[in-house]
Amino acid sequence: MQKIIVFILVLFFMVMSSSYAQQPVTKMQSLYLYNFIKNIKWSNVEDKYIVGVFGDKSTVAEINDVIGIRKFNNKDIEVIKVSSATEAAKCQIVFVSSRFKSTLKQLNTPSVLKNTLVVSEEGGINNGASIAFILENSKLKFKINEPVCKASGLQISATLLSLSQ
Repeated sequence: MQKIIVFILVLFFMVMSSSYAQQPVTKMQSLYLYNFIKNIKWSNVEDKYIVGVFGDKSTVAEINDVIGIRKFNNKDIEVIKVSSATEAAKCQIVFVSSRFKSTLKQLNTPSVLKNTLVVSEEGGINNGASIAFILENSKLKFKINEPVCKASGLQISATLLSLSQ
């Protein structure tokens, strides 16, 4: 009985530590997403910027906590959970968490996601993402896939391009 309790406690702490370890990375990614909004020109922004998230509820909530309270060009930023390419087409940015990377292939059609920036976690740049985050020496960086951005009709600022890996 005591071994079972110890096993459950160890398992609990492993799960909790991995979720807390992910939290600062998601917070940093959220700040990057906000800066992407400021450094990219879209032709389909009406009254607000919409950031769609292919991720679990905690990822959506974390991103919303960081950028859902901000504005850019006097326009609100709304963070929503998406689960299909049709829902993603309504967004200016679609963030694909690593647990949902299989959806990148669905989003790899510029005609479906015209004027939509697809941002993924590591490895997504080779699967059609516009921008992919890279964790290098415990530092969060990003890489821009210029051909995909151009095919989607996005204009990326020179400043953002110079910060890309």
